[in-house]
Amino acid sequence: MNKNINQFKVLIVDAYGVFNFGNGISKSVIATFQKWMAEGKQVYILSNTTAVNAGAIKSYEKKGVIRGVHYTDMMTSGQFASEDIQAGNLPVNGKKYYVFGTANFKKPDEKIPAIFAGSPYELASDLHDADFIYCGIPQLLDDELFPYDSTEIDDFVVQVKALVESGKPMVCANPDRTANEGGRFVIRQGSIAKLFEEFGGKVIYYGKPDPKVFYALLDRYCPNVRKDEVLMIGDTLRTDIKGAQRAGIRGALVLEGGITEYEMNLLGVSLTEYIGNEKVVPNYVWDRVSEEPLF
Repeated sequence: MNKNINQFKVLIVDAYGVFNFGNGISKSVIATFQKWMAEGKQVYILSNTTAVNAGAIKSYEKKGVIRGVHYTDMMTSGQFASEDIQAGNLPVNGKKYYVFGTANFKKPDEKIPAIFAGSPYELASDLHDADFIYCGIPQLLDDELFPYDSTEIDDFVVQVKALVESGKPMVCANPDRTANEGGRFVIRQGSIAKLFEEFGGKVIYYGKPDPKVFYALLDRYCPNVRKDEVLMIGDTLRTDIKGAQRAGIRGALVLEGGITEYEMNLLGVSLTEYIGNEKVVPNYVWDRVSEEPLF
């Protein structure tokens, strides 16, 4: 871990792969956050999730990660997108959207994703009646039509090609390509959006690595802090570290249990090779945030 943490007043931390590992919260990491808070630092969670701030804060509270104790506040990509959605300001033509995936429906019989509830946008049940596509959680259906996660992007190729052929743009409010769910790294919205672009489609992203979500967090919570006093801590080069660098702040890459470690092992490459492939160089590399083991 970086021993020069004292030079930073604001620490922006990712969730998955930093303190949330899909199969549990690392108590040693959130204890480190609490220590930083006691030392007078500001700790902000910046997460690519379609949940809005209030929902994510409540969810983490149930898991023992408490605002005001372990972190100062939070900004999610869902919150960032929701503010444009609720104001009717998505950069798309028209107000009708088609949902790809399960889209965080709160109940099985609900049809409107929570992020669109009460907005000027209208759900279209048929793709051809929609003006744009909203990328929900990419899942497959079993024989009993029960959704389940996949670890293979190839499982979605046919569906994504059909979406692109419709000629409609896609809105993605979670650019993360995978997520650790119960110890398995499964396909998430960012992988679908990337495939959509590879087939020629247009994607409007909300969340890391777009620097605007970093600006939104800093402007909202700590507008008087200089950028050289801010450090982003995350497990993913293409979202956490690239986004931080685009926003003009430094980034620390954490390895243990995160996306980078997983993909390095999957590809059979060294960290140097992985960084070279991604073309994103972190300012610091840490094994993990805490001095103690994760679990």
